[in-house]
Amino acid sequence: MITKTLSHFVLGLIVFIWVVPFVALVSTSLRSETEAKTAGFWTAFTPTELGHRFSTHDKGKKIKIFTMNGNIFDRLNKDKDSFIVSGEINSILIKQRIADPEKPGKTKLVRKLVPAGELMNVRGGDFIFSKDGSFSWTFSEETLPKPKNLDVFINQNPIFGTDAYIEVLFDNKNVPNALISSFIVTIPATIIPITIAAFAAYAFAWMQFPGRDWLFVIVVSLMVVPTQLAFLPILQGFSGIASWATALNQWLTDCEVKDTCQVASKSFASLWITHTAFGLPLAIYLLRNYIVGLPKELLQSARIDGASHLQIFTRLIIPLSVPALASFSIFQFLWVWNDLIVALYIGPNNSSDLVFPIRLQKQLGTFKDQLHLLNASAVISMIVPVLVFLSMQKYFIRGLLAGSVKGG
Repeated sequence: MITKTLSHFVLGLIVFIWVVPFVALVSTSLRSETEAKTAGFWTAFTPTELGHRFSTHDKGKKIKIFTMNGNIFDRLNKDKDSFIVSGEINSILIKQRIADPEKPGKTKLVRKLVPAGELMNVRGGDFIFSKDGSFSWTFSEETLPKPKNLDVFINQNPIFGTDAYIEVLFDNKNVPNALISSFIVTIPATIIPITIAAFAAYAFAWMQFPGRDWLFVIVVSLMVVPTQLAFLPILQGFSGIASWATALNQWLTDCEVKDTCQVASKSFASLWITHTAFGLPLAIYLLRNYIVGLPKELLQSARIDGASHLQIFTRLIIPLSVPALASFSIFQFLWVWNDLIVALYIGPNNSSDLVFPIRLQKQLGTFKDQLHLLNASAVISMIVPVLVFLSMQKYFIRGLLAGSVKGG
């Protein structure tokens, strides 16, 4: 009983740790800039007191009046198409100069919160407002009042909108370019290693050749090599290839005339190769353990019928290994899509070719304290991996467990 309760508690704690940041991310991305800055995400779903500034009327209005009637909410929302402010007016902050009792002949500035329904003096007129936002500004004689900016505190109803997503996707070319670059990197970096690994796994599982078991041990041992240790030799290798390609380009073409001889050492191709190298050991391990567990009789029957290794691989192994292939595809896609370190050191440096994680990192400086825009970018980066996982989840557990438990 205690073990079951503890298991439920741990599971609930894990769910809580994952769900709360996700809710914070999404809710903040759907709020206005003011709300995101001034109130925590936990206040997004309940009325919260927030401060706003409104003007009593427009500057161009030049009509002498005794009484001006208006509505604070109408003034706040007059130029808005979204994030319409509503709720209940709590108070208005009024600033006035009064005689300073400690310094005769001088005045001091005082601030006072005036609640709804209480009369206050604004530029010689009596100003009063109610909780629903309506206000009245009355003068003793006909006058031409100047607009007055007042700070109002509103018990504001929750409001959500998609303005942050529209601004990130359509008003900023960097984010769409980063999405395209991420697809350019992720799709080949997922297909290439799983294709190579499928052939290698079949060879390790069903083909006899000298040193097979030792070679498999070496491949598996590569999974424990830290990614960071491989950066220096990989960078040196790509630099050497780029230098050789530049020299070859100079020899075969007239690139010196146009100054286009230099071949970049950091490119999409370098990312494909690097991610393939990092992903292959795990892919071969999972797929080999899955393939070796397939019925031997089925493959022996195919061999008796005269099928070659290539025919067995394409017509039997691949269709039967879809769960394992799908499970690794999910792993590799998520790893490459969310990768920052490899892309930062190996990927292209051109601003238009940066992948989404790097673009998101740079937006920490671009958007600064604009949390709604940062969170909107983060949510956009999550949508594609979530869709990939949901579309292939029926194979995920089955393929992962089969590839991890069975052995031969």
